[in-house]
Amino acid sequence: MRILVLLLVFAGSVLVPVSAEEPKSAITIVASGDQSYFLGEEIVLTGTNEASGTTYLFLVGPNLPKNGAYLLSPTRPAVSGVPESFVGVPANEDTTWEYAFPTNNLGISAGTYTIYAVSQPKAKDQLSGGIYNTVSIIVKRPFITAELAPSPIIRGQPFTVTGYAEGNPDSVQLWVIGYDSAVIMRTTVHPDAAYRFDLDPSTFDYTGNGPYYLIVQHPMQNNQFDIMAGGEFVKNLQRDEGMVGSGNNVFKIFGEGSLRGSDTAHALMDALNEPDIDDTYVLITAEVTDSGSVPQETRPTQSPLGFAPLGALVLTLGIAVWSRR
Repeated sequence: MRILVLLLVFAGSVLVPVSAEEPKSAITIVASGDQSYFLGEEIVLTGTNEASGTTYLFLVGPNLPKNGAYLLSPTRPAVSGVPESFVGVPANEDTTWEYAFPTNNLGISAGTYTIYAVSQPKAKDQLSGGIYNTVSIIVKRPFITAELAPSPIIRGQPFTVTGYAEGNPDSVQLWVIGYDSAVIMRTTVHPDAAYRFDLDPSTFDYTGNGPYYLIVQHPMQNNQFDIMAGGEFVKNLQRDEGMVGSGNNVFKIFGEGSLRGSDTAHALMDALNEPDIDDTYVLITAEVTDSGSVPQETRPTQSPLGFAPLGALVLTLGIAVWSRR
């Protein structure tokens, strides 16, 4: 509660009210930017601390411990008197402090959160009369959009898949799945979140009539693709069989006995929907036609790659092409 103190000064017969300034806080905290962030972004926290040599940070928000959580592992509660349950940031000689808060792999949902900056290792229920300050942030879930042009695909003509991948991923991955073929490729996401794939006869098998399933995969907040092709299989990299990092074979996408067409697309989406996978995706179902408007020529973002001979897998410059005819 703020108390306004009035000092009444007699100046002749006039009473002049004078308000006292509110005292400056001994600790401050500011979050960079507009205080709205996608999971996976880094939040730079800065402030001053004139009360102690260390600023103790903890997090409060939806589904977290009610008296605060450890900033880097929000399932752990912040415990008063236990410095290790807080992120401690030492102050500089001029009393300023700074901390880069990584929001990848936090395991929190979208919502509004409050970050506390405290002069001592004290949780929320022990802050009465203490020296602290707060900043609120909005956390958003990354997402992806995709658009095919032209639609339907014109046999033998170039086409593009474009969209936006919010959340600052380095790249996105495109799977183009037909009945007898599969194409896997990546492209860079630009600073404005836009991306673009250009496909033509060198990277796409036009012989089938479709449907073709175009799945654009976003790596989400850990900025790594958890579902990838490795050899003849699609692998879940969050699960290991034997050697660490080798991943678990989910289904066969290339070679004899591999899945085909819609079975491949549905198996891929099932893998991306697994609880241990944070990747997200968008699906476009496309047909191939022999006529239609021809799109204007565009500069390709991927180097041309010819179709592999029967039974061969080509992995070059991030593009995988397979023909199962």
